[in-house]
Amino acid sequence: MRPTHHHRALHLAVLVLSLLWGIMPAAPSPVGAAAATEQATVALVALGDGDRSSAPLGCGDRLAMVSVTIAPAATTEARIAATLTQLFAIKDQFHGQSGLYNALYQSDLVIDRVELQGKTAAIFLSGSLRVGGICDEPRVVGQIQQTAVQVPGVGEAVVIYRGGPLFSLAGSRAFPVTGHAISAPFYPYWERNGGLPLFGYPLTDQRVEDGYRVQYFERQRFEAHPENARPYDILFGRIGAEMARRENLLSTPPFQRQAPSLTTGCEFVAATGHALCDRFRAYWHGHGLDFNDPGVSDREALALFGYPISEAFPLTLEDGSERTVQYFERARMEIHPENTPPYDVLLARFGAVRVAAG
Repeated sequence: MRPTHHHRALHLAVLVLSLLWGIMPAAPSPVGAAAATEQATVALVALGDGDRSSAPLGCGDRLAMVSVTIAPAATTEARIAATLTQLFAIKDQFHGQSGLYNALYQSDLVIDRVELQGKTAAIFLSGSLRVGGICDEPRVVGQIQQTAVQVPGVGEAVVIYRGGPLFSLAGSRAFPVTGHAISAPFYPYWERNGGLPLFGYPLTDQRVEDGYRVQYFERQRFEAHPENARPYDILFGRIGAEMARRENLLSTPPFQRQAPSLTTGCEFVAATGHALCDRFRAYWHGHGLDFNDPGVSDREALALFGYPISEAFPLTLEDGSERTVQYFERARMEIHPENTPPYDVLLARFGAVRVAAG
């Protein structure tokens, strides 16, 4: 059958549409569609040289940033994790044509989690860590921290590896009774300044709170403050004041400032308006941090306990017993007359209470 005029017109229209379809550009992606990848940077090591604008580390080395591709990340924490994953995936000792050194090439680190606290990234790692020597240790720390702080919104990074620092030159001490260990920078500081009688066992691994590396013990919270000169680079939390606030005691009469007193056996502390008397006074002056002062100086006692923030008063304790106690900025002293000296004055297990409360 001969094609009709209608058939020829239809055939021509199909031919024209086919030609147009072949030359038209592909349809654009929907507005707002996620990109397939993102760019990020990781830190490698320029041995003995590098970018002179950066601080030296290791054995006279400097860090240099290298561009990598990561999967899109919805949060800052996810972007940090994705970027570090790319860093840890580099297994060459010397990277590409740049020849930059990778101190992590023998390690197989695992990112357990990343927490962002303000502008501080807390990076918790496990897996295996192996380096070539002591020069590699600061290189590894620098590579991880500098990679993290390249992420927008991050000002500094703290790394917790298997419950402690990446490297512990001072050694560590494990306590099977609680399943935790004390490592640098808190060991041997814990041992030198009182150990088990004053602080109790470690109840947590190291963690990051308010941007600082901390660890909880039965009676105290240790805080690392690397921005301070020694001996104030390790401080104790104001856990006595914190617990008094939690227990709604700060508005009670024993916590109100008192008028100066000349009572025998007491001394008045004008800074907080409270008196130190008898056994509490002796205990305060008899214990302190070791700053190499003769005997126990007031500044050593103050660093350990802080000032008194209450008078001595009777209190029903967490175990139901009633004791005479006195609160200090960093502790609560308790009279235990059933014990022989020097154990008739004990410190509250505030660290344990704080950990249990979460």
